[in-house]
Amino acid sequence: MITREYDIQKNRIMRIILILIALPIILFLIPPPATQQDENARYSVFDTTMIAGYSFFHENGIDITLESNIEFYNTLYPLIGIPHRSRAGRDGLDCSGLVKKVFNSVFGTQLKGGSRDIFRQVNVITTEELRETDLLFFKINSSQINHMGIYLNNDKFVHSSAGSGVVIEDFSKNYYQQHFYKAGRLTH
Repeated sequence: MITREYDIQKNRIMRIILILIALPIILFLIPPPATQQDENARYSVFDTTMIAGYSFFHENGIDITLESNIEFYNTLYPLIGIPHRSRAGRDGLDCSGLVKKVFNSVFGTQLKGGSRDIFRQVNVITTEELRETDLLFFKINSSQINHMGIYLNNDKFVHSSAGSGVVIEDFSKNYYQQHFYKAGRLTH
């Protein structure tokens, strides 16, 4: 009888020891429940190889983030360096041609006319409200709007320059500030 009780107690002790050893191992193998912070972390890093010309934009002071319109940058990148052509000739783009091409490709927006015509279609905003894909309008040596570009971020914008073709410029440069007229936003 004593040996039987001894065996029962021994089995209980062995079970307790086994549970004490196995429990931490089991708990280690079970992942903790996801928190909101974990969900945010999952989306805090993105694959920059999915963005055409990511390095080019980064080197030119453009911050592409999770909030950026990736399709916009992927559409824009192959257009950089295309020569300027008045009235969007066969071999190049003028300023409104660039805007129309990008907005049609990215948003399916069919814009008509030149920079003055496009200005009539925007909601005017202040420069403090500027965000990616907003439009900048200029009056260069004229009393009428005759040039435009697309705002990127960090005070940078893209436009088709008569001398350099499609380029990224610093909006804060004196030349652009002197000729700047208004900014506008299209509803997509």
